[in-house]
Amino acid sequence: MSDCCALHKLPDRFGGLHKLSFLNLSSCSKIAKLPDNVRFPCLEHLNLSSCHELENLPTDFGHLRTLEFLNLSGCYKVSMLPGSFCQLTHLKYLDLSDCHNLKELPECFGDLSKLEDLNLTSCAKLRQLPESLCKLSKLKCLYLSYCLRLSELPSSFGDLKIQILHMNGLTELQGIPDSITRMTSLTQFLVDSLAPELFEQVLPIRTRLNLVGTVTHKVHEIESRGCSSIVDLVGLTCSELILVSLQNVRNPEDAGRVKLRDRSDIRVLNLIWENEGGKSVLDRLVPPRGLEHFWLGGYTSKDFPDWMFDIPSYLPFLSELTLDGLEACDCLPPFGALPKLRRLVLKNIPNIRKIGKEFYGEAGPCSKLRVVLLGWMENLEEWWTTKSSEENEEFLIPNLHQLLVTDCPKLKFLPYPPISMDLCLSNSETVLPERGFGKLSSSIRPSKMVLDSCSFSQDKWSRLEHFPTLEIFIVKFVSGLRTLPEVMRCFTSLTELNLMSLNDLETLPVWLGHLGSLQELRIEDCPNLTCLPESTKNLTALKKLWLVKCYGLEILPECLGEVTCLEELAIGICPNITCLPECIRSLSALKLLRIALCPSLTASCQGEDAHKICHIPTVEFM
Repeated sequence: MSDCCALHKLPDRFGGLHKLSFLNLSSCSKIAKLPDNVRFPCLEHLNLSSCHELENLPTDFGHLRTLEFLNLSGCYKVSMLPGSFCQLTHLKYLDLSDCHNLKELPECFGDLSKLEDLNLTSCAKLRQLPESLCKLSKLKCLYLSYCLRLSELPSSFGDLKIQILHMNGLTELQGIPDSITRMTSLTQFLVDSLAPELFEQVLPIRTRLNLVGTVTHKVHEIESRGCSSIVDLVGLTCSELILVSLQNVRNPEDAGRVKLRDRSDIRVLNLIWENEGGKSVLDRLVPPRGLEHFWLGGYTSKDFPDWMFDIPSYLPFLSELTLDGLEACDCLPPFGALPKLRRLVLKNIPNIRKIGKEFYGEAGPCSKLRVVLLGWMENLEEWWTTKSSEENEEFLIPNLHQLLVTDCPKLKFLPYPPISMDLCLSNSETVLPERGFGKLSSSIRPSKMVLDSCSFSQDKWSRLEHFPTLEIFIVKFVSGLRTLPEVMRCFTSLTELNLMSLNDLETLPVWLGHLGSLQELRIEDCPNLTCLPESTKNLTALKKLWLVKCYGLEILPECLGEVTCLEELAIGICPNITCLPECIRSLSALKLLRIALCPSLTASCQGEDAHKICHIPTVEFM
């Protein structure tokens, strides 16, 4: 029954097929609901992948006690699993990838005692994993890549006996439990985009894996043999191969002797030139068909070899592609036609001016593409998101989760940019759509925006009206901003607002208090801001308030006492704030007060004003 795109509903009696053991409803994209009376006592295999309109599973879904295989990949609207889900105690394979509205897993998830393979790739709203997940003693494969909101791992994470762990693109991960160093069963560990201090925690694992799975080879000439050292890789077995200094391959035939195409064990391949690069060498380094991650760096030839123009056929399983430092090339192969491409990174390719229809080849939309990172491409002016850049054609990047653009000051997407869950722009403000998103229909709702080092005139600020669903808004290093733009009033779902390094910011508007959903407010390095508005008292959902390097602030308003949900107050390097207002005593929910490098304020809180803060459980002076 797969690909029944016209099927809207299953008959109520459908759940009475008592001998059914295999059911494939994949790509039945119009089904919004399954029958309530799900009673398949023999069902072992259920595929619901790409049921894009399916909103929830039946409450009694856990009655499918014999189920061993469940695929919910691409069920975009599923936001939670039913309470009975953890009764699927025979489940061995669970794919929840691309469930980009799934916010949490049930606390009892560890009851799925026979689970062996769990795929959470691109569950972009998943913030944490339940502690009970660490009880899954039979779990062998865990895929967490591009869970963009994942901020922490369970403390007992290292107790898992998994063999394959993918953690690429976890940009918001705040910490890694020490127990992760005990994961001696790992045979494949993919991790990137972590903060430097987090890399130190996983270094023991990476070092150990380098002994068995990763080979880094710096190519050099062997004068005595009249060849380059790349020939020594013939017959080598590894899952990740990093070749550096490929400019030292003087004879392209040396590269051909490696027979890279036949190395089916390689999943990750980095090919790096340092100051010159030859098409003839890359022509002979055709990767194996099963390659999943490919990095091409420092390649300085203008043209690509023929195999790259047929890359969908050569690398049909490629999910991550990075091109960095390609100084000469002025056009790209049809990377958009790669059927499983999930992340695309293009950096330091100065001669690319337009990415047009050639990028998509003969394929349709980039349905799997979730993350696009563009950086330091100062001459890139256009990226077509339809085959002709006109609105009346199919949109070709329909389900983007993250779009990061750095130092691409001329770039415009035509006819409009992808709707992305996260949009981060640094010196690339022209990416913001002038006329919205046209007729584009998408299950994606923009939820986070970062504007960094952007230059805005009033008309550019008005473009924010096309992002009313934002939940997180971060503005930093933007000059000329004396107060917040009026258009921000449309952010009625905003829960987090960060204002950082805004040297010209003088006042906050009265309407700030109308942002009734705001839970976190951080103001940092805004030296000319002199006060918080009286309307701050209307921020009834506010839980965290940080004030850092606000040299112009002298007092906190008494109205702060009406922000009754406030749980955390941090004041740092605000030397002109000398005391806390009396209203602090009425903040009964306040659990943490942190004061750093504010000598006068510290002295008063430890002296004559100590009575104002004695009710706060944790007070820290730094």
